[in-house]
Amino acid sequence: MKLTINLAAYARNLTTLQERLTPAELMAVVKDDAYGHGLDRIIPVALQSGVKRFAVLDIPTGLHVRELVAQRDVQLFAWLFDHRADFGSAIDANIDLGVSNRQVLDAIAAAGATRAARIHLKIDTGLHRNGCPPELWPDLVAHAVALQDAGVIDVIGIWSHIGEASDEDDAKSRAVFIDACDLAIRAGLNIRQQHLSASAASFDRPDFRFSFSRVGGFSYGVAPGDGIGPADLGLEPVMSATADVINVSSTEGMRVATLDAGFVDGIPDWVVRPGQKLQLPQAGFDVSVRGTRSPVLSVDAQTMTVDVTHIADIAVGDVATIFGSHFNQAPVLQEIADAIGTVGEEIVVRVGPRNEREYVD
Repeated sequence: MKLTINLAAYARNLTTLQERLTPAELMAVVKDDAYGHGLDRIIPVALQSGVKRFAVLDIPTGLHVRELVAQRDVQLFAWLFDHRADFGSAIDANIDLGVSNRQVLDAIAAAGATRAARIHLKIDTGLHRNGCPPELWPDLVAHAVALQDAGVIDVIGIWSHIGEASDEDDAKSRAVFIDACDLAIRAGLNIRQQHLSASAASFDRPDFRFSFSRVGGFSYGVAPGDGIGPADLGLEPVMSATADVINVSSTEGMRVATLDAGFVDGIPDWVVRPGQKLQLPQAGFDVSVRGTRSPVLSVDAQTMTVDVTHIADIAVGDVATIFGSHFNQAPVLQEIADAIGTVGEEIVVRVGPRNEREYVD
């Protein structure tokens, strides 16, 4: 299977997002090898597009990105680690650290770095994704104040993830976040950055943007699904996936094409709905062959089969688009994701590392 990464589309998406978010700033999320798009090629494009903040997820990724980004004024933010992580290297590389418990704060303070660690304290606002529970927040803040007074940390930010389940739930999360920020400021922390929203909330809710918004999927043209695709957001898919037709056969009145891509390449081999696993074909899980949609019949380790009965002149050597851009009338990630009960981000990170990539401008 071949992946084509359209760097110009990525740059255009960044411009669209920056214009929409202003006066808040964009923090580009580049976790999971830039969502399978390739860090080494994505980071330079983001820098050229004026991005000054990157969310890198973990410390090893942050250290790699720092090698690509020599400018010390470009902010790197990591938050997925435990108390055994290499905090000294992260602090010396000027990587900000998202922290939600005292154990990690103490490990950072004991890291022996050459500078005070830049800390963002995380409050749990309802998603329950490793944030500090509100009942423990006063104690965490007090401990952070003590460590800051000792000169080993500098708490510059408060942050959280929200569930984006409903406007009502998000409003409750925002209220918890505001209360947490107010308490931290009253306790004596000099909070310069507040960040709460990811792709969807940052796109639609100006009151959730604060200092900056952490945007991942949307920057790569991966839309939220549930019938909402990139065209609805004014964004472009950055990644396309294609496979060759390696066999055409007939069985029980059906013509079947075999493609040289399978689940070892990251193509989902399941169709999920709550409590059940459905059989293929499934409406919406299609590929495009000669500009015509063709239902996926099966996905094996290295191949997949599609129904091409309706394509009279299909031949071995034809190229099928598994997913791509709506500008080319190709299936887009959100159609597949909606059909099989997942999100587009899962598909792009599954197909990333092992496949041939071509970068185009």
